[in-house]
Order: sequence, then structure tokens, then C-alpha cells
Amino acid sequence: MKKYILLLSLSLITMVCSSQKKDKREGIYSAYLYEVNVPNGIQKGAIDSINSIYEDSIIKIDWNYANSQIGFELTNKYKKTIKIVWDDAAFVSLTNESNRIFHKGVKYIDRENPQPPTSVYKNTKLTDLIAPTSYTTYVSGQYGGWRSKPLIPISSTVWSKKIEYVQDLIGQTMRIILPINIDDEDLIYEFSFRTEFIEKKKNR
Repeated sequence: MKKYILLLSLSLITMVCSSQKKDKREGIYSAYLYEVNVPNGIQKGAIDSINSIYEDSIIKIDWNYANSQIGFELTNKYKKTIKIVWDDAAFVSLTNESNRIFHKGVKYIDRENPQPPTSVYKNTKLTDLIAPTSYTTYVSGQYGGWRSKPLIPISSTVWSKKIEYVQDLIGQTMRIILPINIDDEDLIYEFSFRTEFIEKKKNR
């Protein structure tokens, strides 16, 4: 009787584990630019969602999602120098939480300190990146070091080409608030990105 109960319990555990099997696919999570809110007095420009590019009379900015950060190339189209005000910039997560950000050139250990504005002279480009400070932590121990969690919260391993596919993570919104100072006035740009899963095409 005990043997029968044990076998029955093992069968039930196997059935539960099978029913909870995760959907894993070859591909990557990403995000593309789909909406831009511009400051008052600025005429809204053109959005290229396929390439995540936005352009108006002041700036042209090309975004590139990269797992734990979002890179960009910004061109100053204005007749004067503009400045990016980092201390007032923010990353708004998929759960609508506002996070302080840091950018290229700032050491991890200094990421919570004040960050001076970056000047972009007229007709020049700036290549930089944005990452939320709270997503980066230090892990102690023999195999420790600085770790940055992904902007789209999904786990993966180095031993598998496949990652977990979660339908609820598709079509969600993350935002970047980027203040640009012109003539001592802060113009607040709000860039919205929509999440997607790009599945790897199988060879025929």
C-alpha cells in the first residue's frame, strides 16, 4: 500500500511539473520607439518605429535597446549648443516605477552622485547610453562583481540558446525622460518604447 501511494505521489508530481513547463524559444527581447511627447512650443517631429529614430527641428536621436541599457546617438540640429541634464533624466520601468539614471563615463560606484550636464555643440553628435542606477548592484564573493539586471525582467542562462517566452511581457511600455537645456530653459522630452520578442528564424 505504501509503495502504491509513493508511486501515485511521484506520478502527480511529474504531472504538475509537466503542466508548468516553461515555453522556451530561441530569440531576444527588445524594445522599439513608438511614441514621443515633446515640450510645449516644440512642433512634434517624425518617428521611425522600425529603426527607433525620432527627429524634429531641435534634435535627431537614434535609439538602440541593449538588454540592461538603452544606447543612443543624438544630433544637435539647433543653432546653438544644447545640454543634456542628466540629474533630471529618468527611466520609467514596465511597472511604471521612476528610476534615476547614469550614463557612459560614470563609474558604477559613482552612479548615485550628481552628474554634470553634457554639452552637444551645434551640428555635432553625441553617442551615449542610459541605464537605471537601481538595476546595478555589487555582488561580493569569489565570483562577485558588478551586475546589471535587464530592463525587461526575464532570466536566461549561458548554457542554453533558448530563453523563457512570457506573453505578458510583450507590448508593454518603458519610458525615458530626457531633459534638454536650451538657452537656460529645460525642454522635457519623453520617449516611449514598446517591448517585443524577436524570434530567431529557423534555417530551412
